[in-house]
Formats: sequence, C-alpha cells, structure tokens
Amino acid sequence: MNDDDDLARALSRLDPAQTPPDAPIPLAAERRAREFARTAPRARRRPVYAAWGSAAAVVVLVLAIVTGVLWMPSPPASALTPQPLAFTSIPEDASQVITQAQQRLTDGSGPSSPERRSLSLGWYFSGSPDEAEATVFRREWIDVQWNEDLSGSVVTTAAEATNATGDTVPAGEPTPGTVVGDLRFVQNQFSPLSPTAPEPTVEAMRALVLTSTGAGDQLTAGDAMLGARALLGEWTLTGPQQAALLEVVAEAPGLRVVGSAFDRLGRPVVGLAAVPSGLTTSEATLLLSADTGRIVGFESELLADNPNLKLPAGSITDYTLWDVSDRKANSE
Repeated sequence: MNDDDDLARALSRLDPAQTPPDAPIPLAAERRAREFARTAPRARRRPVYAAWGSAAAVVVLVLAIVTGVLWMPSPPASALTPQPLAFTSIPEDASQVITQAQQRLTDGSGPSSPERRSLSLGWYFSGSPDEAEATVFRREWIDVQWNEDLSGSVVTTAAEATNATGDTVPAGEPTPGTVVGDLRFVQNQFSPLSPTAPEPTVEAMRALVLTSTGAGDQLTAGDAMLGARALLGEWTLTGPQQAALLEVVAEAPGLRVVGSAFDRLGRPVVGLAAVPSGLTTSEATLLLSADTGRIVGFESELLADNPNLKLPAGSITDYTLWDVSDRKANSE
C-alpha cells in the first residue's frame, strides 16, 4: 500500500453527487482528504498527506465537490511542468539561514498586526488532454478573506499564463483577471486552523503545525513546511509570528539549504528543503525573502517518477507565492 493508493481510495469514498451545489467548501479540504485516507487500513501508523504533490490534489478534490464530477487528468507522457528554480549554493547552513531571516523579521517592515487574509499566486498541476496545452501554465490568484464570526470568501482569479521557463505567454480563455471561483461562507461556515490570531511563540506555532499535519511527536522539517503552508493559506502573519513559525521548522530534523535564487516573480530568496514524513516521494521547498526574511513561497518537487501523474522525478507539481499584494494590484 502506498500514498497514491491511499488518496485514490479517499477520493473514491467521496460521493460528490450527494453534495448540494450550494454547500460551503471548507478551506480545510486538504485536511479532510487526509482524514479520509487515514481510515484506510495500513501496516503501520504514520501521518498521511495528499499524495499528488499537495495542492494539486486539493484542486481536484474541490473541483469534484463543486462540480459533482471527478475527472482524473491523464496528461501525455511528454507533458511539461515549470522548470525548477536555479539555485546557487551558499555557505550558510539551515540554522544560520533561519537566524538571519528571523533577524530581518524584527525590523518592523512587515504587517503590524495579523490579518485574516491570505493572498497568493499559485500554479497547481492539473494536466491537459490536449498535448499542445501541456507547455502553458495557467496561474491563479487565490484571495482568502474571513472574519471573526467565521464568515468569509475564497475568490480565485485567472492570472497570466507562463511557459516552462516562467516567461509570460499569450493563452486562451480564461483571460487574466477573470474570476473563475467565488466561494462564500456565512457565519460559522469557515473552518480555519486557528480562529484567533496565533500567539507569536514557538509552542503555539508547533501546536498549529501538528494540528494541520497530524504528524504526532515525530514532526519532520517537511511536515513543518506543510503546516506553514496551511497556516499561511489562512493568515497574513506578523514578523514575530513568522519568526516563531520558522523556529518550528528549524527545530525539526531533515532540513537542508538549497541555496539562493530568484523566485517566479523575480524576488531574491533563499530555499530550504525537506521531505514530509508521509510523502517521501516529494520534497517541499520553503522560500524565504532575502530582503525581509518572510516566507514568500512554497514549492513541491517529485523525487521519483509518478506513474499516476505520468511525470518524471524532478517535476514541479505546484508552487504558491505570498506577499504578492503589490503584484496583484499592478495586474488589475
């Protein structure tokens, strides 16, 4: 039994035909997928994560709930994914990189208070039955906004398409700026990891990461990165909060420095990588801004060939970029 089998069984147990078309879609869809997968018998207990390269599985799952149709993409063998970032080695080790980021986070340049919002620019592998479309990568703005009474919205807007090297290319529908998803939540329908602002302490952040990943006491750096991605998908955190979250990553085993690079928006970053304990065929990379120290990106890369996705080892399966409000404003 492997992680791909677990997810396939989890999705087969979800009957979208029984879901009302106007039912609220929790942002915790990924956590729900893990809960389904955990109920399957297994030889040994371990945390389970969505196995298609994280966010890609969530996109398919959410589309299944919304549309009532579960379409498993079958991309051609020649399908491409965005090229990995070009990292340059640096002399600092992981603890030094995080210490430097934490120092930058204390300069007061970040938000003065946490905000119940997450604006991100992302790309998630979805495949295409048309081989000609396999080299065009349609990015999306995802704007999550919610309130203390647990009402809110998740608005998804088409962004510019790029080619494998990240260059903007013309593409067909939907055109950039088109709203392709608009989920609304009334009072008490939104289900965040933390309904109240997380305390800027390592203990508080570790508790949230554990809740998100279900990793138990054996939290790895890869697990901590998945937890950070989940939390940043719901909150815009202050510098002290991000510093505490980075300390959770630093204290977990399995962390390595990838090097320095420019992210997919051209911003200077330093990459930290680790393998989640429940998904050993993929590696997570956390991108830290070289200017502010903030977590500004997350990427997933296959470590082995994936026959379900028909993608080779080294393929990027998703990426998410944060601190992009200025870029979003410029695109409108």
